[in-house]
Amino acid sequence: MDANVKENVKNVDTWLRGLFIIIFGVIFYFLIGIIWLLVIFQFVTKVITGKLNEQLEKFSSGLTQYALQILDYVTFQSETRPFPFSPYPGSGTSGGGKSTEKKNKAEPPA
Repeated sequence: MDANVKENVKNVDTWLRGLFIIIFGVIFYFLIGIIWLLVIFQFVTKVITGKLNEQLEKFSSGLTQYALQILDYVTFQSETRPFPFSPYPGSGTSGGGKSTEKKNKAEPPA
């Protein structure tokens, strides 16, 4: 067992992943702040105009998919490193993330 532990500790790939976990953790920390700003702005836009800003809605979708890619990677749910090591979610190329198709939204009762 001691030999296995020594081999595991010397595994460069594990330490490299640890470094990426720290880097993507810092990126994720900033993403949360940006996402909250988008939430607040979209809420204010909805209150004032009655509709959402379409450009921000698309940007928000890509950003939340990127956050999910980061979470999947740092929690060992995925071996694929997030952007910039793979395509940005919603960029039109395959490379992880969820589908960017909009789900049908239920209309509020009239």
